[in-house]
Order: sequence, then C-alpha cells, then structure tokens
Amino acid sequence: MYAITPILFAEGPAGLLGGSPLGGMLPFILMIGVFYFLVLRPMKKQEDQRKQRLAELKRGDKIVLTGGLLGRISRVDEQIVMVEIADKVKVRVLKKDIADFEDNALAKAKEEAGDKDKDKDKKDKDKDSKSSKSDEDEARKVG
Repeated sequence: MYAITPILFAEGPAGLLGGSPLGGMLPFILMIGVFYFLVLRPMKKQEDQRKQRLAELKRGDKIVLTGGLLGRISRVDEQIVMVEIADKVKVRVLKKDIADFEDNALAKAKEEAGDKDKDKDKKDKDKDSKSSKSDEDEARKVG
C-alpha cells in the first residue's frame, strides 16, 4: 500500500492540455490578451488622437489646460505655447499640458453633468417612493 502512493503522486493530474507545460500558462496568456484588448489598445488609440490634436494647434484656438484654465493660443512654438488666459495676461505652457480644445472639453463636461443629473433624479425618485412606502406603513400601524 505504501509503494502505490508515491507512484500516484508522481503522475500528477492531467491538465487541460494533457499535462503539458503550456497548460499551466494558458490562463495567464488569455488574461494578458484580454487586458491588452480591453485596456492597453484603447489607451494607445486615445493617446494617438491626443497627439494628433496637439500637432494641429494653431493661433486663435480656444483650449483647456490640464489644470482647468481656459485660454486662447497666441503663439505656437515647437514645445511651448503662449496662451492668453485674460486680457493682456499671457502664460507660457508646455504643449503636453494642453488637455483639449475648449469645445470638446465643454461637450464632455455637459455630457457628464447630464449623466449625473439623471442619476440624481433617479435617486430622488427612489427616496420619494421609499418615503411614501414608510408613510403608508405608519398609517397602517396607526389605523
């Protein structure tokens, strides 16, 4: 009986691919593939679009800086952009610190605000329905 036990353990379980070394790596490889297609690829695409927008900057464009400041481009150099943020107030900004064009940023902000309003309205309706149910419960207890 003792001689059979080591033989059984030596064989090991037959894996997904019949016990091959690749069988243990298959789930890990699949996870990397899913991560690439769901996270890395869209991020790369978004970064390429951003670089294209930065290359198209020209004088007079209205932009949003990463800090949230709104301004108008008055001069474009290779890596530095002169941005007018108020009358006769100009600042030098690195191109990489420009978040987006003003129109795009405002559209995104409006869209996010609309989503938040919808969520808020839904929560308010849920609260109203819960409070009316509790009022009905109290009326039943009293009556």
